[in-house]
Parts: sequence; structure tokens; C-alpha cells
Amino acid sequence: MGANEKEIFRKMCRGDEGAFEYFFKKYYHRLYSYSLEILKDGLAAEEIVEELYTSIWEKRSQIELQSSPGAYLFKTAYNHCLNQIKHKKVEDKYYSYFKNQLAIADLEIANNSYPLSTLIEREFEASLEKSIEKLPDQCQQIFRMSRLEGRKNQEIAEKLKISVNTVKTQLQRALARVRKDLKHYFVVLFFRT
Repeated sequence: MGANEKEIFRKMCRGDEGAFEYFFKKYYHRLYSYSLEILKDGLAAEEIVEELYTSIWEKRSQIELQSSPGAYLFKTAYNHCLNQIKHKKVEDKYYSYFKNQLAIADLEIANNSYPLSTLIEREFEASLEKSIEKLPDQCQQIFRMSRLEGRKNQEIAEKLKISVNTVKTQLQRALARVRKDLKHYFVVLFFRT
């Protein structure tokens, strides 16, 4: 299948969606398992593989295949995982710094009349809005209708003329992205309780 698979990969690089789908179906679960083994985090592994496929599709015309398509996909997944691990280390340092800054701020604010919780709440709201704005248009619209307006999935589906399953999928993606963007606030809440 090696030579044949290389030809399918070349078709994908020329924009053939069917070829892309072939690699998605054939390798998605194996790449997920591989990423999960490295990261030990199911959500992070899922995001890595989704980002990998998105990146491959977006940069398909620039890819120069030096090995088999499978080897290329696993090497790319490995590199994405290493980047995630490095990013996590930076986040952990940030959390430690942020925790220390909160302790200092608590001491300073105790002498003033402006509560720290109000500062954190305002910063959280601004960060939430930025996170929502980064979502794709339909995903953003579904998130706002569901979480900010309190609409049911069926109502959203009817209004946007899409299936309920599409609403659920888009909402799940939006929640995962927003959770990831705002997770340092949850750490702050954890440290403050």
C-alpha cells in the first residue's frame, strides 16, 4: 500500500478532499492513541489530533513528503505532543507566578476598599469574551445562543436550520476551546478556596 498511499497523499496535497478523508479515517484513532500515550490526557490528545489534521489541510500545498504518509503523520503528531508538553510547562510556571501575585494582591487590597474578587471577575469576563470571539462564526453563534441566551439545542437547530447533532458537536467544541482558554481561572479558584 506504500506507493499507492503516497499517491493518495499527493492527491490530498493538491486539494482532494476524498484523499484527506482517507487519511483521516485510516489514522485518526491510531494517532489519538499514540498522542494519548504521550500526553496521558484524553482531551489534549484529541485536540492534538484535530489540530494536526487542520494544520495538514491548511498547509497541504507546502508539504514535502520524505517518508511514508503514516510515518509523516506520526512524526507530526509526536512534534505536536512535544510542543504541548513545553506549553504545559510554561503554563505551570505562569500558574505558580499568578498564585504568588494573588497572595500579594490580597495583602494590598486588604488595605483598600476594592475587593480582589471584582478584579478577577472583570478579567474573567474580558477573557471569556476574547475566547468566544476566537471561535469560528457558527460555533460562536451556537455558544452564545446556548450559554449566554439559555436556548435549548432544538431551538438553536431550528433557528439556524441545522441538525441538533451539529448543534451538539459545535457546542462541545466551543466548550472545550473556552475551557482550555480559561483554565487558569479555574486554577485560581481552586487555590483561593
